[in-house]
Amino acid sequence: MLVRRIVPEDEPLLHEAVAAMSERTVYFRFFSPMKRMSDALAHRLAVVDYNDRFALVATTTKPGNKERIVGVARYDRVPNTEGAEAAGAVIHAYQRSGVARARRHIRVQVRRVKGGTTFTLIVLPENQQMLGLLRKMGWIHRAKLNGGVYDISFELPASE
Repeated sequence: MLVRRIVPEDEPLLHEAVAAMSERTVYFRFFSPMKRMSDALAHRLAVVDYNDRFALVATTTKPGNKERIVGVARYDRVPNTEGAEAAGAVIHAYQRSGVARARRHIRVQVRRVKGGTTFTLIVLPENQQMLGLLRKMGWIHRAKLNGGVYDISFELPASE
């Protein structure tokens, strides 16, 4: 498995990754069901400036040496703050395999280098797996139920 920065040429691979995600994973990531990711959304997610908008992809190689995205981690800086909104998803076949842990570690390191100190996440109350993971890691410093979703913020850990 390789973890690398996302590039604009990853748009078709993002389409494939979302198609490979379970309905539940798609719902928890995008907060609505989605049969197919729109071209506009794939473009927005693949084109980042690597400073205020940053994304990493975890990839594997399919038969025929074709690259496949199995996980994505991203952040978007909140304007005029040291905070950033974080998001990510892993296709079902790779969940619980360490992909999310690796993405999280690298994302935190990148955020530190870029000068940020705080992440915020928006999590659906039904996403108990994510809420449990955040609790276990001690990352829920502030959580507020707002408009049917948890708005969670936490300071970046001193070491990861």
